[in-house]
This record gives sequence, C-alpha cells and structure tokens, in this order.
Amino acid sequence: MILLDLELRDSPGELLKVLTPISEMGINIHSVIHLREKKSDGKVPVRIVLEDLDENTLEKILEKLEDSGIVVTKVNNNVRKMDIDVVVIGHVVDTDIRDTIDRFNKYGLVVDLDLTMPHPFKESSARMRIVVESDKLEDLCREMERISKEKDLLFIKSF
Repeated sequence: MILLDLELRDSPGELLKVLTPISEMGINIHSVIHLREKKSDGKVPVRIVLEDLDENTLEKILEKLEDSGIVVTKVNNNVRKMDIDVVVIGHVVDTDIRDTIDRFNKYGLVVDLDLTMPHPFKESSARMRIVVESDKLEDLCREMERISKEKDLLFIKSF
C-alpha cells in the first residue's frame, strides 16, 4: 500500500481535486482519513491509502496532484514537502519585499503573505507561508540568513 499525506484547504471541492485524478488513472483507494483535529491555519491534513503502485505510476499521480495545487507532504513515511511559517520583522516593505519573495521562490514557493504596517516610517512585520521540498529547506534557510544580514531583517521560523 501507498500512504499519501496531503494538506488541503478547508473548503468545498478540495478533496474532489485529489480523488478525481486518482480515479481517472484507475487507481484503487483503500481509505481516506481527514485529520480535522490537526487542522491548522485553514489547512486540513488528509491521509489517502492507495493500492501498491509501480514507481512510474506513483510519480505520475504525484505530478498530477501537485499540478492541481495539492501539497503532498509525505509519501509513505518520506517527507516530501513542508509547509512552514516565517515571521519577518524590520523594514520589510522598504527593503523590497518583492525581491525577498522572489529569492525565497528559488527554493520553495511563498503561498501566503500577511503584512502589518503600523506607520510608514516604523518597522513592519509579515507572516509568510512557504511550501518547500524537504531537500531544499537547508538552502532556503541559508538564503534567509543572507537576506537577514543584507536587509537587516529578523526571520522567525516555525519548523
């Protein structure tokens, strides 16, 4: 059996986005488990148990899921992607937030941004949600360190 751990938005139709490509490929589903008690920031962890698949079929289904915006966090017990939150404190806007996001996107994908600006001349803060492949996490952290020194920003990571 294949265990897929996914992270879905808590909104109608999200589960269908997962089940449709699996069904279209003729793959048997053994179970679907919503882990609602572990809901975090509007995301619900879901575990799907599939029949045994050859490597080629597994890669095709993973590609289809990720192309439709589904975050596959684990395949069996192998961590594939992580969804991390980062708080940025400092002159976030004045130091070119677009550049910061673009540099993060080289290693992961900034999927959400909340910005707080109390006054144009005071420090601001932002919360970024970044989806990153587990093997790129270290590179992303090094980039955060470079940006921190370069732009005098403080990064608080939650992982």
